Amino acid sequence: MRGTSKYRLGGPDDPLVIRIMKRKGLSEIPFYRKDSPKSEKFDVNAVMQRWKLYTPRRDGAVDAKRREGDDPSHISALIKAKALALGGSDVGFAALTPIMINVDSEFSLRSIVSVIIAEDYGKVLQGALAIEKEAFEVYVECARVSTELAAYIRDLGFPAIADHNGTGDIQAIPALYACGMGELGKHGSLIHPEFGAGYRPGFVITDAPVTADAPNIFGVQRTCENCRICEQNCPPAAIRSSDDFIVTEGVKRWRVDTAACYEASRFRDEYCHICVDVCPYNHKVNRDPDRTAIFKAFMKKRKKAGYRTPAWFIEDEESVLGTEPNILD
Repeated sequence: MRGTSKYRLGGPDDPLVIRIMKRKGLSEIPFYRKDSPKSEKFDVNAVMQRWKLYTPRRDGAVDAKRREGDDPSHISALIKAKALALGGSDVGFAALTPIMINVDSEFSLRSIVSVIIAEDYGKVLQGALAIEKEAFEVYVECARVSTELAAYIRDLGFPAIADHNGTGDIQAIPALYACGMGELGKHGSLIHPEFGAGYRPGFVITDAPVTADAPNIFGVQRTCENCRICEQNCPPAAIRSSDDFIVTEGVKRWRVDTAACYEASRFRDEYCHICVDVCPYNHKVNRDPDRTAIFKAFMKKRKKAGYRTPAWFIEDEESVLGTEPNILD
């Protein structure tokens, strides 16, 4: 099966990022530069190498002697239990389709397993660097979990190949959507009912017989049609109005201005995660009192900083926001 989805690398080798860098007359991309002021506290390039170390183990020999039968419900239960035991936060299954595969990639296997790992939402109150550390460490965990899960499935007697940031063959949004992980939001991320968009994914492509999940539609897109919180908080105004959308395979997709997004997420030293962190779905469905309190405290900071102003990104928060008691203390 050949992939049909066009994709962006997103990292320092992304052609769009490189074009913007050259247009600005820069010799390197600020977010990834090795002499960044943040590098003494957190080396993003070193973390990226950590998830790439899992790539050689993405595939391997299948145990031809062991087989747990071909009952999809039984195999699905085994795989889900293992994924959760490895550290996954939620797991789903779907038939693999060409739109889930990037155009330069090809698989002969029939199914896909999506595993998500939730980020610690409390990090949003600790500044951009804390959020960046959390997100990138979770990416490493996704590589580990997907790699170990693929090995487990091969031990069950079925071929299985892991996919994560170190490999990049799978288009995350259509795969996650088909696996029932959530509904597509206005900011371009898939919103999970418990974790909002604050998670990272890993995948396993396999021929193991599994029971496919259905898309999980719980009202996100109806909310997004009238909610403008991510749109109003996006520093480079990359999230467009509610009527600027296209439909792909029956699913509405709001069009985020990727080049504008890169201005905040690649051409600053600091990390931008704001559209994910201001989304009401961080607490809207789960009704978790701790997450609700964090959301309210974070939005208070956003209001004081000035919403779209990049001032929120700086680590010296007191110089912009002043000092006040933390409501969570």
